[in-house]
Parts: sequence; structure tokens; C-alpha cells
Amino acid sequence: MKNITTLMLAAIWTFGSFASCGSDVRHRTFRGIYADDPAGMEGLYNPERGFRLEVALDVTEKNYVWAPEKYPDITSYLEEQSDIYASDSVSLVQTYFYLTGAVGKDLTEADFRTMDVFFDKLRELGKKAVLRFAYETQFMGRAATGPTLEDIVRHTEQLQPFLEKNKDVIQVVQAGMIGAWGEWHSSFHGLEKSDDTKRTILQHICRMTPEGRAVQIRVPEYKNLLDPALADYKRVSFHDDFIVIKKHQWDGGMSEGTPAYEQIVRQSPFLPVDGELPWGTWSMNEDPDNPEAGWVIDGLQTARRLFLQHFTSLSAIHNYKEKDTKDKYSMMYWKETPVSRTFLEENKMPVSDGYFTKKDGSAVERNVFDYIRDHLGYRIELQEMTAPAALASGQANPVEISLVNRGFSTLFNEHPVYLVLVDMSGKVCHTALTDANVNDWQPYEPDNSACTPLIHTISTDLQIPAGLEKGTYRLGLWIPDGSGRLLYDNRFAIRCANGDTQWWVSPDGKYGVNILLDNISIQ
Repeated sequence: MKNITTLMLAAIWTFGSFASCGSDVRHRTFRGIYADDPAGMEGLYNPERGFRLEVALDVTEKNYVWAPEKYPDITSYLEEQSDIYASDSVSLVQTYFYLTGAVGKDLTEADFRTMDVFFDKLRELGKKAVLRFAYETQFMGRAATGPTLEDIVRHTEQLQPFLEKNKDVIQVVQAGMIGAWGEWHSSFHGLEKSDDTKRTILQHICRMTPEGRAVQIRVPEYKNLLDPALADYKRVSFHDDFIVIKKHQWDGGMSEGTPAYEQIVRQSPFLPVDGELPWGTWSMNEDPDNPEAGWVIDGLQTARRLFLQHFTSLSAIHNYKEKDTKDKYSMMYWKETPVSRTFLEENKMPVSDGYFTKKDGSAVERNVFDYIRDHLGYRIELQEMTAPAALASGQANPVEISLVNRGFSTLFNEHPVYLVLVDMSGKVCHTALTDANVNDWQPYEPDNSACTPLIHTISTDLQIPAGLEKGTYRLGLWIPDGSGRLLYDNRFAIRCANGDTQWWVSPDGKYGVNILLDNISIQ
């Protein structure tokens, strides 16, 4: 009966913005984004999800690690990269803080000021950090120096209050510290050769990480050094730094069907997952020392893997817009690789409403790059809403909103959910916090083999203050960042994937609101 009712309501919706369910109730249904909606073929910018950048900074030298002559400061490389990838809806930056100059020493106030400059620039740009600390930039025994276990323990203890202070702009912390690029291999002192040493470092990284933030580690083998019964184990997730799909000696034992792969599949619904392809200069360059070079990493199978392992973010730096060898890398080929509704349905992958059609119902082709861009992390699609036909001043008004998450993963960190009233002059006159928990908005039940989309409900009694002026208002859904520092910054608010709702930004830039009703009266 519910499906029939939904279809009837959808039919009614084609003739107007809402249907009356009796004289006192208003009902509205929503649709997804059609390809020919404004910006319908572009990415939907949202915080804490999607493609990410990569920036490596030498904290002591205060410059970009890989080209200090060109970028002799802390922020210019980040600003340049943000411009280059602006069209790719990037809201995350993998941030390497290299502590090379602090080996054998304490971190200094100058070091903390340097990192603060970078965090402040992230806030200015509306982005967050996928944060990793490292010391060594060379591998295969070529590093000139490296930290001892004592160095790492001391530095994590120093960093803990600093990271807590900057928790608002940290999406997740990656377990670096050991070896080349913080990838837990090739360390100067051989730290990766001892399980006890690795366990100790991972435990200290967990203690360093602000409460409420996950820790990501390179391979499940390292996570499994921890006691599964302890809280540290439960907050450790994964970052796969070598996504090549086919089995490879450098894949960390995480090719499909391995115990490590299946462990990520089981645990990833509840944790943010990150990853990257190898550099295109390695995988596609005709390198005589690399017999496997020159291959395009399969886009469709990459999308399937990102779905199965609930990826939140993926590097846009690797195998995409690189320079100096090939004209095109794997992700560029993905833009030429069609993805069909049939492929998605056969693999039980999310299909957003209207994604393959125009407003007139005609079909449109989509490519795998766009599909991955649009479905990494969460993709919140409003379904229906019921509210009073008019809001009663001085009393509670029942409002119910249903939604589906069409993304690969749920949402993480703090994102309160509000209903807001906006007057006709564009002023937010009232905000009402609901008890909705966005962290529960799973795409489907993790143990549901059919991957049937879940319908989530925001149900609240909207209390209208008795003193609020009677008249006509707009009713909206506001899902801001939960931190005091970013709460009133529209770039950190969550935008729903609906083509029939307005994304309204207040004139002062504080609010980013999904408008549910253009006019509702308060009586």
C-alpha cells in the first residue's frame, strides 16, 4: 500500500509543489537531480566527502616539500591546487605535515604556528584535512635520517592538545609517522620490523587523535595488532594507497577475495575510508623497469570496489591531472567510460533518482568518473515531507521528512540537523534543532545482501515562539558543521541532491539551507 501511495503522491507532485492531505496538512514529494537541471552534470560540493587534494609541508622549513623553490611558504601550493581542481567538487585535502626537522627534538612553538597557518587557510577555503604526520621522504634505505620510537611518542603527546584545538577542520587522522611518506615501510630505524613498536605507535596515534575522529591505517594487518575488544581498535579504519584492482605485489594483500579485502568490506560501513590510485607517471609511463606500466586502471571495477568498501574519499591527484609524461591518465579515461543503470543495478550499487534522464524522460549517458565523484561518501536525497498547512504560533507543529542516502557511505563527525524559518527579506528568524543523527544515515543495512536503500526519517515538533511575527516564511533544512568555529559557514553545510529544491545561502554567508517550502504561513 505504501508504494502505491508514494506513486500517487508523485503523480500529484507533477502538478504542483505539494498536495493537501485534508485541510490542515500539507504533503510534498521531492525528486533527485535530472541531467538537465541547472548544473545537473556537475558535482555537488559537500563537506567531508568526495575527491581530495594532497599537500605535503615541511613544518620546520615552512615550505612545500616537493618544490620548495617554487612554493617557499605554507599555503601557496594549496591555493594553486584548489583552483586547478575547483571543478571536481573537492572539499578535502590530504595534509602531510613532515616533522623531519624535529627528529631528536621537541616540537617548537614555531612549528605549531606553521601548522596553524595551514589549518586557518583550510578554513578560509572551506576545506578539511585528511591529516597525516611523517618524517621521511625517501624509501629503499635512502632516507638520511628518521625518528626513533621515543621521538614519535614524544611528538604525539605534544600534538594531542594542538589537534584537539583544531578538531573542527580535521576530517580524519591517518596513522603515518613510520617510514617513507608515513606508509609504514622503509623507515631509517626499521621501526616497521617490530610488531610491538608498530602497536605502540598506533596506540599513541589513537591517543593523539581528537575524540570523535577516526584513525585510518594502510592495511588491516596493522589494525589487527590491536585488541579488538578495545576502543582504539573500533575507531581504526583504512586508507588504501594502491588501488589497482588487479592483484599486484604492492597491493598490501588487499585484492578482492583476500581476508584483508573482506575485513575492509565488513568494517567499512561504520568508518570513513580513504584511498588513492598509484601515480599515473608510474602505472602508465612506458618505463622499461616497470613491465606492468602503461595500463589504465579499470574505472567500472574501481567504482564497484569503492561502493563495496564504503569509500568516503579518493585522491584526485593520482592518475588524473598529472603532467610531464602521458597526455591522459586513468581518470581521464574514466571520463570516456560509460556507466549504465544496468551495470549499477546488477552490482547493487546506488542509482540516484533522475541520474540517467532529463526532465522530459529521455535518457542521457553518464561516465564512471562522474559517478564516482557524485557517490563517494554520502549523497542525501530528500523523498517526502509532511507539515501543517499553516504553522501555529506558540505551539508545536509536527513535521516529518524522509530521505535516502544514495552515496557509498554514511556521514561521520558532527552535523546537527535543524529546521529553519526564513522571512521574505532573507533573514533567518528561527532555528529548531531536531534529534536526527546523520551518523545513522546508512545507504542500506550493512548486512543486507540486496543493498536495499534505507529510508530515514526526520520527525520533530517544530515549536514556533509566541513572539515570532505572523506572516509568510520559507521553511528549510539546515545541516551545518557541528563545531562552534564552522557552524555559521555555509560551505560546511550539507546540500541535498534534489533538483526541485533551492539551495539558499544567507546574505551574510552564515547559512546554507535546503528550502523545503517556499511559502508557509504562521498564524
